[in-house]
Amino acid sequence: MRFYVPEWDDCVDAGYDFEHDELSTLDRQARKKDYIWDIFEYDNTPIDGVLISREQVEQSQRKLKRLLKYGVYDDPELSVPEWLPTISDCGAWGYKKFPFPPYDNKEMLDFYEKMCVSTGVTIDHLVLGSGKDKGRLYLDKRAFSGGFSKSDIPDDLTEAVDLMVDEWPDEWPSYVDDYEKSIRTDDAVSPFTQSDFEGNVDDVLAELNEDPRAVYREDDAAFRYKLTLDNAQEMYDLYHNGDYSFRLMVAIQGWDPDSYVEALENVLGIGYDYVGIGGVAGSPIHDVRKIVKNVGKSVKAFEREHTRRIDTHVFGFAKTEGFDMVGRSGMTSFDSASMLRSAWTGGDNYRLDHGERYDAIRVRYPSTHDSLDEAIQTSLRGRETLVALRAYNDKESITDAVDEWHEKAATILPKTQEYLREHRHDDQYDKSRLQDIETVLRDDLDDVAHELHASFSNDLRGRIVKLLRKDDPEDPLEFAEYDDLLSTAADEFAEFPRTPAILPDADSTPYDEIWAVVEDYATWVGDDDLLEAYQRTLAERPWEKCNCPICEEHEIEVCIFRGNDRNRRRGFHNTRRFYDEFTDAIPKILVAIQGSASLSRYETIEEYLRSEEPGFWQHVHDLPVAEIGVFDASGVTEWWTETNSSVSFSRSRMAEKLQEEAKRYQHLFLVTPDGDIDSEATEAVESTSCELHTFADSPALRRNVLETCGEDYVVGDDFIPHAPEANPADGLNILVVDQCSGSKEFPDGAPVFDAAETIQFSREELLAKDNVPAIGARDLYTGRQQEFVREAVRKLRDDGHEVERYFISAGFGLVSENEPLPPYEVTFSSMRVAEIRDRSSKLHIRSDLEKVVDEGDYDVVFFTLGKDYYNSIDIDSMVRRIPADQIGVVFNREIVDEQFDNIVSVPARTEDAKNHGTIVVGLKGLYLKNFARRVGDVEVLTPELIETLCREVEEEPTQAALEQY
Repeated sequence: MRFYVPEWDDCVDAGYDFEHDELSTLDRQARKKDYIWDIFEYDNTPIDGVLISREQVEQSQRKLKRLLKYGVYDDPELSVPEWLPTISDCGAWGYKKFPFPPYDNKEMLDFYEKMCVSTGVTIDHLVLGSGKDKGRLYLDKRAFSGGFSKSDIPDDLTEAVDLMVDEWPDEWPSYVDDYEKSIRTDDAVSPFTQSDFEGNVDDVLAELNEDPRAVYREDDAAFRYKLTLDNAQEMYDLYHNGDYSFRLMVAIQGWDPDSYVEALENVLGIGYDYVGIGGVAGSPIHDVRKIVKNVGKSVKAFEREHTRRIDTHVFGFAKTEGFDMVGRSGMTSFDSASMLRSAWTGGDNYRLDHGERYDAIRVRYPSTHDSLDEAIQTSLRGRETLVALRAYNDKESITDAVDEWHEKAATILPKTQEYLREHRHDDQYDKSRLQDIETVLRDDLDDVAHELHASFSNDLRGRIVKLLRKDDPEDPLEFAEYDDLLSTAADEFAEFPRTPAILPDADSTPYDEIWAVVEDYATWVGDDDLLEAYQRTLAERPWEKCNCPICEEHEIEVCIFRGNDRNRRRGFHNTRRFYDEFTDAIPKILVAIQGSASLSRYETIEEYLRSEEPGFWQHVHDLPVAEIGVFDASGVTEWWTETNSSVSFSRSRMAEKLQEEAKRYQHLFLVTPDGDIDSEATEAVESTSCELHTFADSPALRRNVLETCGEDYVVGDDFIPHAPEANPADGLNILVVDQCSGSKEFPDGAPVFDAAETIQFSREELLAKDNVPAIGARDLYTGRQQEFVREAVRKLRDDGHEVERYFISAGFGLVSENEPLPPYEVTFSSMRVAEIRDRSSKLHIRSDLEKVVDEGDYDVVFFTLGKDYYNSIDIDSMVRRIPADQIGVVFNREIVDEQFDNIVSVPARTEDAKNHGTIVVGLKGLYLKNFARRVGDVEVLTPELIETLCREVEEEPTQAALEQY
């Protein structure tokens, strides 16, 4: 599986001066730019490809012209390495407020060809829903130019329709004529007036429907959906009638799993073999799971029916909690910039893994609105803080480092003054552009100019540069103008250094000292709310835990939030850490078969495999995760590509190519005629960190690939998500996760502990106090549900099943049924969600339960919990830990049920309780009793059948039965 990163000019200055916060050169075009693929080496670059959207490229006409001239691989600035595949799409999010995509199908294909990308994507239109009651109204923003604004549109219209206002292109693609003839006009756009929107809503919409400045649709979702499929058909025909060098991917849209599957079946019928799932970026994880799972199942069904391979891509999705889903659903690739953007878009912006994140220390630049003295003071405070942070990083004296900086900074203003007196009228300053003058000043003054910028602000240096341009030898300025600037800086500098006055006593630790500096600075700039997060960052020094080249080279600078060249490098680091998690969860696997001399007789690799290696193709064409192809001396050629015109099996060349391929994978699976491979090639692959597996037998290779993917991939006869089965006759291994009850049984007069005491003291400490009885958890909790569950557990054990029962205790965390507890009165039911999560964290409930679930080989796991107790364990995350061959049972959590085939949600609400002659409080326990009583009659247990066993009503409850409750 491949991970693509969107290209949004995410580059840094290769020669950036971190010490002085200076760019390597002021000339933007002369600056050497480093992209993520420039910073990392071939074998550890944390991406597998680059996504380049046309909408993004067109933000800069210079970039657009450059890429169309050179292509993405030969462009002198972007220069994507040849080994990185590229996908280019339209960038549908950028024109989502347009009534139509602004691009033509043929023109889009030609754009991809000129860009020289590996894959081009069909033109899609995001399905945004159909708008309000009367649909959606699109208006050309250019028509709001005569004093009439969007806010002037009558409320009765804006309440009836969903307004989409954006600046339309000067000219629409020709295909728009087929859908909206009135929109086509060569006339200038006339402004809207109040009269255009006055009157009955239906009449206004009817008029606007014929207006070239407006497009009205009652069912916009259906239109966008159909338009996306129409474009897919037209682009497919144009592509196959043309001569294009890139692969064509089709984008599908939808609004629910069924609509996506319908779109999928449509495009597979057209003939596409690479499908992109669009429109899910930013969607809740549970929605994405449902869509991807259903699309994946349909793809696998198609592959197996037609013995074809279909690649699938998920646009704009990259969540670590979704790896299980994208892997087992058979997705081929996905893209996201979220971990890159997270470096500068909020807190927890330095990532080690999805659960271990830190806040970078914000050291701010002066604001453009600051006065000169404010800018200088902000720069001096920031500079002193940076000096202290670097000393802390180097484990050196903060006092000495600050003193050394102050001593140097004290010389900068006098040296600047002396230089200006002597050189302000030099010919080299006779320039019109400020950038040219500042470049001369930087070069001439060198370290002094850099320190002037770093300590005394770029504002001060910029004002000096402006005076130098204005200062004509024929009509010289009064030198007092320079002196006034320098005097302002000197006045502010007189208040520094601040550090000696705020550092703690001599016995303080380096952490105590840096904390005093950072706390003082953060409070001054108004970042008080970040202090707790900063403490953790400074105390744990996370930059020392990472071995990526960015952290190894720049150390604490990566954990400082300040400007593009730090923040974007931190984004590259975050991407590296994300990629490590990705490859841990979904191994990088390459599967290939040794080619033969007949390779060149076929047009594509797929045709060759179908004809020459049908056994291999049959066993690998539907494998998840892996890339599949044929290898010879030119390396591995993937299944969908055209064959090479010549074939070679040079031993040394083959070894060299396989070694190069192996550097990007964790596992290389090869099929050869005798199940072995040349020793030279073996040594070459084994010299990398990639594990080599060789086979003569394709079925054995298939089994080994699935086993390498993980336990979930070898469940039953298939790896795609499906319902597991268990055999009750063999004796089930069951885990029951119950909750404590408000009703408890303990001796009169015994001490009863509250929420604060059960946090302050351990269970053992409370039990050791005088007159405190020790009561087993199952005996302490006497609620109706707990009594029913106890009876169910007893019945299951009597029938030969293994049952473990745990309680979620709001007082003591996760406790086993026999664990002795003291009397207490604490419940999650009276707490807000944030309080529940905080208390749960202090009691280690979630982590303790995760350990139980992970270490136990259970057939069925019951979570007989209410909403508050589900919050205490984060049930949506917890169920993901249940392996695909085990069944999880939750109650009233349909949103979970819909995402996973091995999880069943059993309704347990008021109406269900009435049907069973009980009340809601005890219903989950009664369900478990029903299950215990009936499971012995079942031959094969499935999630769906568990719901039936729990809920089946044998006879209608009588009024008398209801009244006893």
